[in-house]
Amino acid sequence: MPTNKGLTLAAKCAPDEEILANIEKSGISAVEIYTDSGWLQKIDKIKHIPKKFPFRYAVHAPNDCYEPEILAEFVNETKAEVLVFHDIYWDDEWANIANIFKETTAQICVENIHSTLEPFKFMRRYKFGICLDLEHLQQQCAGIFEKASLSFIRQVSHVHLTGYSFGSSLWHSHIHHSPDHGFYLLNLLKRAGYSGLVVSEATPTFQTLSEFKKLFMFFKEWENSFLCSIDK
Repeated sequence: MPTNKGLTLAAKCAPDEEILANIEKSGISAVEIYTDSGWLQKIDKIKHIPKKFPFRYAVHAPNDCYEPEILAEFVNETKAEVLVFHDIYWDDEWANIANIFKETTAQICVENIHSTLEPFKFMRRYKFGICLDLEHLQQQCAGIFEKASLSFIRQVSHVHLTGYSFGSSLWHSHIHHSPDHGFYLLNLLKRAGYSGLVVSEATPTFQTLSEFKKLFMFFKEWENSFLCSIDK
């Protein structure tokens, strides 16, 4: 029987033990850890928290500081599979980041913010991967242009997906807040052959046990729907 091998649902949150416990209770098996300067200042406290849970991990680098050595310590402690950066650093800082993380097993990815072209220079120079943020993509293109999107998706290593659709007010909501659009984008990822984490990137307001359970059940519903479409 065909299986949905390749796509793994992940939630995003800070390295907060209570929130991580709720994610585990919901059935979700992967997490992208949000970091900022405040969290990294508490590295000795937070670096042990992810070890208490059996998740696959990604880490999102801070957007308010440049602390690659401390970040590397956290990434190594969590055994993160992916490390996501925004394009906010100077050329010499990027070179330093590439050097510091050259021994890490994490796939370094640069997220598209204003344009899908942003990450390509990092692929060319440093062999970094792409984090595809589908909110940003929809803002850039005023929606989804499938023909162009499929060719881009085939090159990405990591995905951020929410309930947002162009023109809606669902910015940084969970995928299940827009179920039809969520099904459409998940199917688009599968059609493109994407294999990896799909991070539901929601604000802290939606980082509750009930919301994580709804997210997990939505993803299971999509999996079943996808498998049924294959069997027909």
